Formats: sequence, C-alpha cells, structure tokens
Amino acid sequence: MMWMCKVPSSGVRRPSDSTETRMNPLNIQMLSRNLHEQIFRGIEPEYREEAVERSIRHLQNHNLWGKETSLLPDVNIKLPRMYGKNIDDHFRILAEKQSIPYLEAASKLQQADLPPMPQEWSWEVGWTRYGPGGESQKVDFPDESALVFDVEVCITEGQCPTLAVALSPTNWYSWCSKRLIEERYSWSNQLTLADLIPLETPFNSSRPPGGQWKERLVVGHNVSFDRSFIKEQYLLKGPNTRFMDTMSLHMAISGLTAFQRTLWMANKLGKKRGLQEVKEHIKKTGQKREGPMIGSWAWVDISSINNLADVHALYVGGPPLQKEARNIFVKGTMLDVRNNFQELMQYCALDVEATHQVFTEQLPLFMERCPHPVTFAGMLEMGVSYLPVNQNWDRYLEDSQDVYEELEREMKKSLMILADDACQLLQDDRSESN
Repeated sequence: MMWMCKVPSSGVRRPSDSTETRMNPLNIQMLSRNLHEQIFRGIEPEYREEAVERSIRHLQNHNLWGKETSLLPDVNIKLPRMYGKNIDDHFRILAEKQSIPYLEAASKLQQADLPPMPQEWSWEVGWTRYGPGGESQKVDFPDESALVFDVEVCITEGQCPTLAVALSPTNWYSWCSKRLIEERYSWSNQLTLADLIPLETPFNSSRPPGGQWKERLVVGHNVSFDRSFIKEQYLLKGPNTRFMDTMSLHMAISGLTAFQRTLWMANKLGKKRGLQEVKEHIKKTGQKREGPMIGSWAWVDISSINNLADVHALYVGGPPLQKEARNIFVKGTMLDVRNNFQELMQYCALDVEATHQVFTEQLPLFMERCPHPVTFAGMLEMGVSYLPVNQNWDRYLEDSQDVYEELEREMKKSLMILADDACQLLQDDRSESN
C-alpha cells in the first residue's frame, strides 16, 4: 500500500523551498531528487501506514517527535553511468571486474599440483628458481601470477630482510639478501630499495619489463609483515599486486573474540585449570556472568588462535609444525643464520608449504560464507593501503623509545629499592633472633 503523508513544516527548518528536497513521513531528509532518480531509476518508496504510525509512537516515547531540525543543502551532481538494473547490480559488476583476475589466480593456486620442494637451496644473492626436476636458475624475480610468500628477518641485525621463499603452481623460489651472503665489518642501518625484495622489477629498476604492471596475487600468513619487505610496495605509482592473508581469512571463518581467546588458551592448560583461569579473568575485568554457565568446551575444536601452527592444526591437521628454528632468527646473529643456512631455508619453505595447505582449505570456506564479490574486492584493496611519512616519523620512534627506556630504568630502580628493603627486613629479623 502506498501511504504518503504531508510532511509538517513545524519540525523542520527549511532554508528555502526546493524541488530537490525529499522528506520521508518521519521528517527525515532523504537523497536529493536528482540523486534518487539516478540511483533508483525513478522508483518511489512505499510506506505502510501501520509502520509509519508505529515509528511515530516510538519517537514520541523518546521525546524525539516534532523536534526542530535543519536541512542539509541539496546535492545536484551527475553520477557516472550505473551498471546493471539497480545499485546492487552496479556494485556487484564493478567488484567482479576489479577482482576477477585475482580470484582466478587464487583458484589456480588453490587447485595446483605443487612441484616437489628442493633438497638443497642456492647460496646466492637475489632470486633463484627451482624447476620440477631440481634444476636451479638465477632470475630477477618470480614472474608468476600467484605466489605463496614468506620472509624471515634476523632481528638482532636490524630490519633488513634476510631470506625468503616463494611458491607458485609450477616452481619454488628462494631469495637471499646481500647482507647474508657477503660478510662485511658493518652495514648501514638505513635501508634503501636495493635492500628490499623485488617481486616484479629487475635490480636497480623501478619499472617492470615492458613497462606494464601485471595483476599478481601474493598469499601469506600475516602477509602485511612480508609485504613491508617488498620493494615495489614503496613505489608511489606502484604495481597491481594484491595480497591475501590466511590469518585474516581465518578470522573471518573461525576467528575468536578477545574473551574467547582467553578461554581457548585456558583450555590448552587443561579443563580444571582452564576454568580457574576463566574465573580469574571474569573477576579482573568485572564482567557479570550472564546466560548459561560455561559447561561445554566443544567449540574450541572448531577455532584457534591466529599463529600459523595453530591455524594449520585446525584446518589441515596432521603432525604439528616445527617452529624451533625460528629462535635463530629471533635471538641469533647473521653468523648463526649462515651456519644453519640449509636448515633455515627448509624451515621457511615448510612455512610456505603449510600456508598453501591452509589457503587451500580456507578459500572455499571464505567464498561460501562471504559470497558477495564486494567483500573479496574490499579485502584485496585493504591489503595494499599505505601511510606516507616524513622525518617526523623517525623522531616519533626515537622519542617513544627514549620514554620506554626511561620508564624501564625507573621500574628497575623501584624494584631494586624494594629488594633492598626486603633484604634489610630479613637482616633485621635475623639480628633480633640472635
């Protein structure tokens, strides 16, 4: 039923009479008439009398009905041509056009019969490609439409990438930094583009072969970390590469809230001890226990926290991932990395293989639960955002580090004073007993 009411003028402050202004029966300003006609193709909304009266009563109960409001200026612009029959078709078609090359690359990567992993990795600066038969060849970069990618950094030596492994449907690739292969007394702390990993351009070049950027897809676990070490991602007129993060896919499919994370971690400690951890958490956060008591732990088997080992155990299963070699990158030196080069390359490659296995299981689940192409396209666009900074950013980091170190010194000083006081009390007690 079409129910149109005359909008009372007492509750609305009109700047001037305008044929563009549109109001609904609740005195709420709607899209300007020309925008409405372009977007909705002249279709007028229908208001049911019962729904309008119920809304008015609701506003009256909250003393909101009849309040004076002001109108925003009318907008009179010509929109670009809209695709499809309606606004939903428009965004669906745009998203499909924008994301179809990357969805095809993702499907190709998911369905690929992967080549065997190399038994020995090349000790050479830059990229090396490994063929299905184990043969190796030096290349400028992996010229592939889809890659699974992982970067490792020797933390104690700075923020320069140390080594990386990539996997395409047909080839394995390895990358070694100059700082790893060439031994020098010292290296500069200031990174340049030459220190980063090229994925689409030759060395000392910021343009792709042929001058045209290709659509490429890079998959990784917490891939934003790996992206920060890719050379082309720092070019203002950069590539058409997009990224898919298996950690983000996991959050969309089977992720945990902050409180569920506490429960999940508590469950790993054991049911009895876990319940005690939960009670302590509720007590600390002041949460009121509402709803049914926590009696079933079955839900922990269909989710996990976000690290690769637990995500792999959830979606793939099998033997747990071995992560002990990671400690060399965290606590060791570049010399330790050199001495354990083959083992660490194998560790990185196994992480790449595990990420591909997780991605293979996640992609169909994600497309089933988030089928609209705008969701997929939006995820790809969010993965290539960046924040331009100047020298003030370095100053901010230095100031933050100085404040942290000062607070740490004060904390240590306070702990030393408390320890001295405790020792003095202990000494006094012994003196009295003697």
